[in-house]
Amino acid sequence: MDRVMRKRSDNVSGMTLIELLIVVAIVGILAAVAGPAWNDQVIKSRRADARNTLLAAQIEQEQYRANNLTYATSMSAMGMGSFDSTSRDYYRLEVVSADATSFLITATPNGNQANDSTCNAFAVRQTGPEHSGYAALSCW
Repeated sequence: MDRVMRKRSDNVSGMTLIELLIVVAIVGILAAVAGPAWNDQVIKSRRADARNTLLAAQIEQEQYRANNLTYATSMSAMGMGSFDSTSRDYYRLEVVSADATSFLITATPNGNQANDSTCNAFAVRQTGPEHSGYAALSCW
């Protein structure tokens, strides 16, 4: 019977409700601070992917012109109609203009990336990135 009636030890380990609330508050504060920073990094990585895809399209345009004496008038003509890139989900790439001497390809944000207020559409010409009327040099 002594075994059944033993008192509980005073050295009980565990967390009190106050300690638990403090931990939950700290986690909430960290999440509130880290969440926006995480979203900013995701947006920046999507921008980088769109820029890389645009530069790949610039190379494809030059290869197309070497074979056809003019620049391609569409992404599919360059063989990039279904290019393998995550930028296709967040940016719409299109050949805006193309002729025998010049081209302009743009990457316009769509979906969740459309909320990117810092850098809007990116563009590239045969001479390189286009900044006039498009994303500033700081976005590249």
